[in-house]
Amino acid sequence: MDKQSPSIKVVIRGQEISHSIVNGGSGVNVINKMTCDRLGITCWEDCMFFIRMADTSPVRPLGLIQQLELSIGGHMF
Repeated sequence: MDKQSPSIKVVIRGQEISHSIVNGGSGVNVINKMTCDRLGITCWEDCMFFIRMADTSPVRPLGLIQQLELSIGGHMF
């Protein structure tokens, strides 16, 4: 683990996710299926686009989550 990487506390659906990595320049924010399952997020819209991974391979997301309220550093989004 990079001890110098910036991280913050994020709260989604009342559950704290500690040490979330900060990336202020991201165009897409990704959450994995295991985390969705743990948070009880089961409803997402079909996704027709692909995202390109760091190795340049195209991947179609399982879906698009809309209207998810979360707290980042104590601020609601």
